[in-house]
Amino acid sequence: MANAAAFVAWIALIGAAASFVAGAVFCARALAGSGLTLRVLSAVAWPFARARAKAAAAEEGARLDKALVACIACLMIAAAAWSAAANLYRLAR
Repeated sequence: MANAAAFVAWIALIGAAASFVAGAVFCARALAGSGLTLRVLSAVAWPFARARAKAAAAEEGARLDKALVACIACLMIAAAAWSAAANLYRLAR
């Protein structure tokens, strides 16, 4: 059972990474008309550049919001599954 919880945690972490990369791509598309420096910085820290990207393109802003929600949801699931796996590993001793 502990291995299943650890597996769920790793899958959720992979999902969080994938949604973070998707958000970075959507942010770069939304800021296509901006300077190169802003696009590079927003690719690394796109959750903080959402207001500027939403002002640039409304459709991309909606996708950015969805990517952020997916990333946070995956991180919460990963934390819960990791906690459950740690408790189950400890109980098995």
